[in-house]
Amino acid sequence: MKLVRVLSILLLLFVVPTMVFAGGGREEQVQLEEGQILVRFLVPRWASTGDVRIERQVAFQSVIDSFHAANPNVRVQEVISSASNYDVDVANQINEGTVEVVWINNPFYPTLQSQGKFANLEPHLSAADREDFFGWTLDALKSVNGELGGLWHNTDVRLFFYRTDLIPNPPTTLEDFIPMARRIRQNNPGVAPYFLSLGHTDGIIHAYGLFHSLGGRMVDNSGRPIVLEGENRQRWARVFQTYKQMMEEGLIPESAAIARENGVVPLLLGGQVAAFVGNSNYGVREIEPKLPAEEAALWQATPVLGFRGAPAGVGVSGGWVISARKIDDNPRLQQAAIDFALHATNFSAQRNTNKAGGWTPTRNSVFTSDPFFSEDRFMATTAVALETAIVRPLVPIAPVIAQTLADALSLYLTTGRSLDAILEEANRTILAEYGRL
Repeated sequence: MKLVRVLSILLLLFVVPTMVFAGGGREEQVQLEEGQILVRFLVPRWASTGDVRIERQVAFQSVIDSFHAANPNVRVQEVISSASNYDVDVANQINEGTVEVVWINNPFYPTLQSQGKFANLEPHLSAADREDFFGWTLDALKSVNGELGGLWHNTDVRLFFYRTDLIPNPPTTLEDFIPMARRIRQNNPGVAPYFLSLGHTDGIIHAYGLFHSLGGRMVDNSGRPIVLEGENRQRWARVFQTYKQMMEEGLIPESAAIARENGVVPLLLGGQVAAFVGNSNYGVREIEPKLPAEEAALWQATPVLGFRGAPAGVGVSGGWVISARKIDDNPRLQQAAIDFALHATNFSAQRNTNKAGGWTPTRNSVFTSDPFFSEDRFMATTAVALETAIVRPLVPIAPVIAQTLADALSLYLTTGRSLDAILEEANRTILAEYGRL
């Protein structure tokens, strides 16, 4: 009897799987065979096999399964974070060495990249892959310290969505649009002529494109913020004043002053908005699946509007990056992590996961070869907009700048304080935060 118990205990010791714990995440079990190594991949739930949507489960599992098939000596384990602040979780787990690959939002990439936390993927990237990625994605990621510390998995760009029955000929400038918006307000009671987020960083991301088109710069060559100094402040003042004029005339609803970008969805579904600025995936996520077919057919999109005399269509792209942790003491594990980062951003992985997520790929080949991206009218417009899109400078101060400007704009729209005073206070806040970095 004792011998049976001993054998049972020994058997359990041999078959107990490797346990993986995520900070704030779910507990996982992976059975490793002799000679196999484990690569732990930190992800938010919505970009994992743990998402409630079946199509995402299948797409992300296909990435892991195809990697296993090509790399039988490596096993990948998703570590699904449930931390209240995912960006902090990424930083903590990279610093603690509890994961090897991470899915990270681009504004928080530069902080870790400047600390040398990520492996340089450029020596492992083929010439064909280098040509296939949108060039700005590689340039932006390398801008931090000269190394390619990740690959941009998915992106987006703001578009100008409009109803063709109310706006038959879309404008290219705000100056041309304002008279149209006035006629819509006069002739269509109950319909907001225009909606865009003005009380959140969602709106500042779009407004940065206007600022950039006017010649604005966020930081100088040393990385010091100059976004509200000299002529840059005048450029932001022009953007803010235009928005306030439109709101005071009733061309933008007052709710926009405190709204996120998705604040337009109730208006969209209720037929109460004529045009709006939204993420490029609004066509495939909100318009096509949620509106009756005859209403959805009325909606089209163009690149965003600009100011007269400045370049139009300057959309701002964002998105998520896949990075491999720099591992100096285990070359085999380092290579496995790099291999998975490359695999998780290859053509098939991008096509399947971006289609399932309703996101925008960062490879030209996905746009040109998959009908979902090449034939959908909104995705076709997205491809055009990406040709002139920009990305905010990848510097650690960028999220602070965005939040401070969003707070300043909301304050300007909802109080009687002077714009000069608001922008001066915002500048002091930004410079103080920069001094603490």
